[in-house]
Amino acid sequence: MPPEPLNSLPDRLRLALLNRRFRSLLLFVALVPTSLSYLWQTLARPILLPGTAPIDFFEDYVASARLLASGSDPYSPCLSRACWTDLANAWSLYPPVVSWLSLPLVHLDRAVTGAVALVAAQLCVALFVVVLMRALRIRDWQLIALWVLAVTTFAPLMGEIVARNLQVLLLACSAIWFAGWLAGDRWWGGVALGAGIALKLAQAPSLLLGIWFRRPWTTLAALATLGVLWLAGAPQYLGEYLFKIVPGLNTGTGFAMNVAPVGAVARLFHPGSMFGNGTGIDTGVRIIGYLISAAVAIVTAVALRAPRSDRDGRALEASLVIAATPLVVAVVRPGHLLLLLLPMIVLGTLAFRRRDWRLGAAVASSWILTGPVYLWVSNLLAAGVGAQFLRAGEETALAGTVVLWLAAIQTIRHHHVTITSPATAVPAEPVTA
Repeated sequence: MPPEPLNSLPDRLRLALLNRRFRSLLLFVALVPTSLSYLWQTLARPILLPGTAPIDFFEDYVASARLLASGSDPYSPCLSRACWTDLANAWSLYPPVVSWLSLPLVHLDRAVTGAVALVAAQLCVALFVVVLMRALRIRDWQLIALWVLAVTTFAPLMGEIVARNLQVLLLACSAIWFAGWLAGDRWWGGVALGAGIALKLAQAPSLLLGIWFRRPWTTLAALATLGVLWLAGAPQYLGEYLFKIVPGLNTGTGFAMNVAPVGAVARLFHPGSMFGNGTGIDTGVRIIGYLISAAVAIVTAVALRAPRSDRDGRALEASLVIAATPLVVAVVRPGHLLLLLLPMIVLGTLAFRRRDWRLGAAVASSWILTGPVYLWVSNLLAAGVGAQFLRAGEETALAGTVVLWLAAIQTIRHHHVTITSPATAVPAEPVTA
C-alpha cells in the first residue's frame, strides 16, 4: 500500500526542518534583522541615546568605588537607586574587590567609560560563544547560528549588557571554566572560576563540584585566584561583607525581582511582599525554602554520583550544577539566569546530535519561560495591567529553571545508563592530562 500523505502540520514542519536548504534560508531570514536589532539595543542606542535610567555600572560599581576612594564604607546604608526594594539594604552587594577594581573609573569621563564598558560586555558575550562552541566541538555553521540567535535574543542577557553588569563577565568566565572542565583538570579553568567567584558568589557551587570530583589543579587554582583577589581588593571590608551582607542575602525576599524558590513561596503566603510590602520571609517560609534547597542539592548529588570520563558526561556534570544553582540560593535576580545559557546550549546540542526531540523541546521551553514570557509578564505587571490575573506569571522564570534542571537530571541519568549498559556500551573518550 502507498504511504499515507502527510497532512498534519507537525509532520510538514518536521520534513521542512529536515531540509538543510530550508534551514539555511530560515536562519538567514532570522539572523539579519535580529543582529541589527541586537546591535542597536545593546550597543548603538545606549551610547547615542543614553537616557536617564539607572545603570548598574555607574550606580553600583563606580558609586561604591567613589565611596571607597573617599574613605567611606562601601556597605553603608543604601542611598542609591541601584538598591532595589527589599533586595538590599546596603549600597553594594558585591565583594569589596569589585569596588577596589573600579577605583580607576572614578575620575574618568562617564560617556567614555560607559561606551568602553558596553564594548567590553559585547566582547564577553562573543568570548562565551566562541569558547563554548569550541569546547563542544560544534562545527556546523547552522547550529552555531542557532545558538548565536538564542544567546543574543535572551532577554536577561540583553538587560545585563545595557546595565554593564558584571554578570556578563561571569558568563565568559563560566565558558572558560567549562572548557577546562571538559579538557580535564586544567589550572586555567580554575583561574576563570576563582575570578568569577571573587567578583560574585554565584558560581560557588561549581567550586564544590571540583572538590567533590577531585580536580586538584582546578580547585587549587580557583582558591588561589579567589584568595589573591579578595586579599588585594580592600580586605578591610571583607569581614563586613561575609558576616553582614551575605547572611542578609541568604534570608531571601518575596519582592518581584527575586525569582528564587523561596521568593515564590514568600509571594504565595504573603502576596504583598511582591510589591515590597515587607520581605514576606517568616519562620515558615524560611523553613520551606531550606527544605527546597536541600531537596535540590540531594537530588543533584544523587544524579551526579561519580565523575564521568567522557566529554559528554563531563559536559552534563557541569550543566547540571549550573542549572541547579538558582534553585538552592535565596536571592536570584533575573540577570543571574543568563548563566543558564550554558546548560541550555549543552543540552540543546546533545538533543540535536542524538535526535532527542523531547530534550530539545524541554530546552526550548526553558528558554521561552525564562526569557520572553517572563519579560512580557513582568512588563505588564510593572505597568499595572492585569495584576490580578498575571501574578502567577511572575513565577515563569522559576518554572523555566526547574524545567531545565529536570531535563539535565534526566539526560545525565540516561547518559549514565547508556555508557554502562553492556548491550549498548560505547568507548569513553580518555581524559587528556
